[in-house]
Amino acid sequence: MNSKQMNNTSHFSARYWRLLCILGLMLLTGLTPVSGAQAPDIATLAPDTVHAGFSHLVTLTGQGFSENMTVGFAKDDSVLNVTDIKSLSNTSVTFRVIVPADATPGPYQMTLISPTLGEHRYNQVFHVEPPAAPEIENITPSSAMAGSSVPLQLTGKYFRSGCTVRLTQDTRQITLTNLTVSFDRISGDLAIPTDTRPGTWNLSVMNADGQETVRSSAFTVIALPQPQILAITPDQGDMDTPVQVAVTGSNFLKGASFTLARNDLTVRGTDPVVDSPGRIIGFVQVPAKYHEGLWDLTVTNPDGQSATKTNAYLSGEPYTPFNLQITPVWGIQGTERQVTIRGMSFLDGDRVTLQRGEKTISAKNITIVSATQITCTIPIPENAEQGAWDVVVTSRYNKSDILKSGFSIYTKTSLLLSGIEPDTGEQGQYLTATITGNNLANGSTITLTASGEDPIQSESATLVRTDELKAWFHIPSDAMPDLYDLTITFPSGQQLVKAGAFRILYNNTPVITSIEPDRAPVGTDDLKITVTGKNFGDGEYLNLNLTYNASTVSVSGPVSYKGTRITGYLTIPNGTETGWYDLEVTRDAGRGRSASKAEMFRVL
Repeated sequence: MNSKQMNNTSHFSARYWRLLCILGLMLLTGLTPVSGAQAPDIATLAPDTVHAGFSHLVTLTGQGFSENMTVGFAKDDSVLNVTDIKSLSNTSVTFRVIVPADATPGPYQMTLISPTLGEHRYNQVFHVEPPAAPEIENITPSSAMAGSSVPLQLTGKYFRSGCTVRLTQDTRQITLTNLTVSFDRISGDLAIPTDTRPGTWNLSVMNADGQETVRSSAFTVIALPQPQILAITPDQGDMDTPVQVAVTGSNFLKGASFTLARNDLTVRGTDPVVDSPGRIIGFVQVPAKYHEGLWDLTVTNPDGQSATKTNAYLSGEPYTPFNLQITPVWGIQGTERQVTIRGMSFLDGDRVTLQRGEKTISAKNITIVSATQITCTIPIPENAEQGAWDVVVTSRYNKSDILKSGFSIYTKTSLLLSGIEPDTGEQGQYLTATITGNNLANGSTITLTASGEDPIQSESATLVRTDELKAWFHIPSDAMPDLYDLTITFPSGQQLVKAGAFRILYNNTPVITSIEPDRAPVGTDDLKITVTGKNFGDGEYLNLNLTYNASTVSVSGPVSYKGTRITGYLTIPNGTETGWYDLEVTRDAGRGRSASKAEMFRVL
């Protein structure tokens, strides 16, 4: 080989060698040290990506680690502080990296300094990302009652010292106090005011840098017990006069208010003071422009819960119960009798008694159904005197009305016929009736009688109990409407009569027979017509119409007579369509039963 060839060979070998060195250097970038010999061999760095604003425990694994080794991270002028370096073995090292919130984001170079191996740098092995928003994983507890204070604990990540924790609902919020914060845990105290609205609340955590996370419906505020109203004292006051009242009950909260309401009127209690959970003191003044009468009382707690007592307060002078009626009107010694009292001006708190001389029987289970009806139970003692007793209703204002001899007491052996239900029936009706009394007997016959009329006897009668019979009637279609006596005849032949106990009514379904005259020309004015038939009522105004296709001609002023005749006046306007018209009759001025008959009247 000549010298020229050797020079060329040497030239190419040096060039290739330099290229190989550059490629090798590129391959060693990353976990390969930048400088130094016998560098530690890095296998893993975990975690290798973190968020600014937190400290992170990092584990480094590989080969060639030694005690007293130092670790550093840097990017340009940004240097991260490394603490708590622990050499677990020559293959594992742990340390804590403190990444400030203002650390420069991006890849950082790691520097390892070993007493034996010297300094070695590793490029782009550790990445810093901007501060992360907090993340909530769990909240304990997730519910508490209004008015309580509870320790609260949150778990998650990216929590930072100086953060704020709140419960929010619409514009309302409750802030946790005495916070202890770590990367993945927050603990603090939650004080829930008594007036807090019950229901679900959102939970928010906001770090000092303004980043926030919200967990919807994360916490539930449980309502305090609903207020209960027992009474208002006094429960009556003069119009347009301030009256100091005390509302008693339970579960009243500080800040509770009370109002009186009637229909669309409202009177607010003034200067309310809750001096205990069972009492509110305040004033009411009902303006003179409002009518006297009863008002409903409502107490509302600050948390929005309320309770209402109807007819609790009376403004003006109290009314006296009046116009009393009672059903049934009798009872048996040693039994309890359920009764209904009807009248006027009944109020909550009314009392019901039977009185005879100085003796009194007090009713129980009194229910004021309405201002016109009371239901109650009368416990009749075994030794109660037989005969008539007065019925007395006394209001809570000690105003009374008396129904003289309104209720009678009998012995258990008394033979009684009390009445029939229903107590009315129509001509031609098939009727099932209940006969009430005392010591009734099977095999009895039931009869309805009226002067000058044929008796109407039940088709059959069955004993249900000794105080009740079932009877079946067919009221003849020609029976005269009137009051009928109810008569029961026992198998022994003994009879009991309840005078005027049953009323027969006209059959309410009209039946048309004829119309006179049955024709008239167009233009006829005020023609008197007469319709015959039955079940028209007596002295009753009816609707009477002639109809043909879409045309209707009404009869003016139709009135019935004795159930069999209707008279009225017919005007047929000019232009009325000619032909045979149907006749329609509707009772009770168009509100009752109807009947029609085809082609009854001809318009000429």
